Amino acid sequence: MPSAARRRLEMLFNLGYLATIWGLVIAMRRRRAQVAPADAPAAERLQEAFTLLAVGDTAHLALRAVSLGRGPGRGYLTWRGRRAGLIGLGEMATSITITLFYVLSLDAWRLRFQRPWDRVSKTLLGLSGVRLLMLAMPFNNWDRDETPAGWGVDRNIPLLMVGASEIALMRRDSDRTGDRTFRAIANAMAASFACYLPVVLFARRIPQLGLLMIPKTVAYLYMAFRVYVDLFRGTASPNPVGNGHSDAHTQPVAVAARP
Repeated sequence: MPSAARRRLEMLFNLGYLATIWGLVIAMRRRRAQVAPADAPAAERLQEAFTLLAVGDTAHLALRAVSLGRGPGRGYLTWRGRRAGLIGLGEMATSITITLFYVLSLDAWRLRFQRPWDRVSKTLLGLSGVRLLMLAMPFNNWDRDETPAGWGVDRNIPLLMVGASEIALMRRDSDRTGDRTFRAIANAMAASFACYLPVVLFARRIPQLGLLMIPKTVAYLYMAFRVYVDLFRGTASPNPVGNGHSDAHTQPVAVAARP
């Protein structure tokens, strides 16, 4: 496919994604008064999580579109004599917001199943902090359009650890309580990481793997859709706290994204 046609398809997909995710976020905000009281704490955190996701992806895709529109060698900003690549800045934004997305979704899990901030959840918060520190390091080369080879993998390790842990915690508690909403979230998270991991590890050698970012993005849209339908339209399964379990306080985007 010619590069011009490929860019048009990419732009159409990205615009469709942004319109959908922002539509769901706005709909969540408008219907937050209709959320069942038992669902409200987790619903609020998830609304915040998807709002951050939408903000970061909007910055990423908008700056990427401007860079591509300017043409080769012109996709940068200059400030006080320093150049910064538009694509790199957008990818920095989405890398930060996806990290915070998993912090908020961790808190949503905690509120949903009435878990305390225990050793496991605090460790995941610490790993998220490590990830943010790694994103602040100069090795990221955010002023360029190309991901650094080794560091581009290393900085994703904490995110993968946090994501895998959240998937396990959500699946454990949702299976125990019959919570279909959080089971769906966990399954979609697992699908997104299954698509993302090959891109992180092998896309430099096999560029076609970048197409896996499309189903990864769709997985996040599915998450947002299930959260909206189940929690904000009153069709969620009964709150897990009321399902007879006495151990409630025991223990758990973009086609060219570069998180």
